[in-house]
Amino acid sequence: MEPKVKIFNRYTDLTALIDILTKKRIVLLDPNNWDDQNDVFFMSTYKEKMKLQTLLALCFTTKYETYHHWSVFASGNAGVCIRFKRSELTECLNNVDGVKFQPVKYKEISTLKDADLSLSDVPFLKRYPYKDEEEYRAIYESDKTEFIKEIPFDISIIDRIVLSPWLPESLLETVRTTIKNIKGCSDVKVYKTTLLSNPKWKQHIEQLV
Repeated sequence: MEPKVKIFNRYTDLTALIDILTKKRIVLLDPNNWDDQNDVFFMSTYKEKMKLQTLLALCFTTKYETYHHWSVFASGNAGVCIRFKRSELTECLNNVDGVKFQPVKYKEISTLKDADLSLSDVPFLKRYPYKDEEEYRAIYESDKTEFIKEIPFDISIIDRIVLSPWLPESLLETVRTTIKNIKGCSDVKVYKTTLLSNPKWKQHIEQLV
């Protein structure tokens, strides 16, 4: 069955975005630097039990933008959301040896003991309170020591770039032009989210009152 959600969102910042677009690559990094210490523990335990020299990861979400996503994963006026086409990104990642790309499973602590889980599930487990994130996770495993994993991609797998709700309007065109001037990116759609101020929403409400 074809998935209803046809995009994967990756929240990051302008600096990382410029690097991604300039080098046409996705980069998987060491999860030891993540904020969630439960995640860090699960990933390090999996790496140890699998006797891996390298375990790297990158997270996406299938959920449409929320205030939570922006404030936690791309806060401030330099935040951005890269909206990838779902099928194209999936194919890109699945074609790389050592990469697994799967949805995260959210479990309550009380159900873990009875859950039908195996070691292979561990990198894709998260506590139930995070369920609203609707995360997909890419991991890279290797028996050799690697500090990053670069995965090249075609720019056409990007549906659009969404800029921060806190980006000042006076900087919008400068940022948009900078992105489009990157080689190969002239046709990339670049918008500022209207999450905090949506003209259509205001218009409809105005007509009601």
